[in-house]
Amino acid sequence: MAVINSNSILRIKNPSKKEFVELWKQYQPFLIEGVAEYWDASKKWSNDYLLKQSGNNIIPVEFFTKTYLDNYNYVLHETYNNNKKMKLKEYIDILSEENDLQYYMNEVYLEKYFPELTGDINYPEYFSIKPSIVLWFGSFGKTTTLHFDEIHNIFAQIRGRKRVILFPPSNYLSFYPPLGESGSYPHFSKINPLIPNLELFPKFPWQDKIEVILNAGEMLYIPPLWWHHVTGVDENISLSFWYDVKIKDFFQQKRFLSTTLNILPHLIRHSIRNSNSSLSVLKSIIQSIW
Repeated sequence: MAVINSNSILRIKNPSKKEFVELWKQYQPFLIEGVAEYWDASKKWSNDYLLKQSGNNIIPVEFFTKTYLDNYNYVLHETYNNNKKMKLKEYIDILSEENDLQYYMNEVYLEKYFPELTGDINYPEYFSIKPSIVLWFGSFGKTTTLHFDEIHNIFAQIRGRKRVILFPPSNYLSFYPPLGESGSYPHFSKINPLIPNLELFPKFPWQDKIEVILNAGEMLYIPPLWWHHVTGVDENISLSFWYDVKIKDFFQQKRFLSTTLNILPHLIRHSIRNSNSSLSVLKSIIQSIW
């Protein structure tokens, strides 16, 4: 097993399941090389190939104004959930055009919307359970908010590059989640880590940042509850392999249980005040514990 420490993140070449688990126990993100680059998806998924295989598939696409992420509205449920259905070939055409709106094929379940493409990938065999596979297809500059997920994420870059900024889950409140605000997502942060406003958010742990450019063919393991922010460097396609947390994980991964217990009381209070927004995150964490 060759492990290289580069830019504060570990890299491992084609790990065995045992090697993966040993790193996984440390509750740290790490890069995996020598796996996804050999998938047919990495070799074949040009726009021409996707149009031939799936061009008429109807897919959900998010849309928002170009200044949408420049303000605080993106952490509010009511303003974030804008999407429309269109054919994949229409979406690919939109990506190459100048529009007043930005479009992003965000969080599309591969097996549901692209069953004919599932044969082009191999399921990572590091976990003993089957993952949900989510596809992301965007252009330069498409970005996510700073947020965390309650699941294990093996993030595979299929085409193009993405810039990923990660923060370890220290004090939950230091990431300034929109707690107590109607319709808000408690696993989102109000902070843009690309240009953090330290006067407005003085406790934000900006110095803990881990930044990596994820190249085509590389995979990134993101532990549950780790904060992350993702930006497209080129037109790109990514796959997330999402694995549910099991109760043993809280005891086998360092600091996972203590991190959960730091967050949980805030999610409970938020869900009591605002039942619709944080309920899914809260339910997922509680179900894992029990």
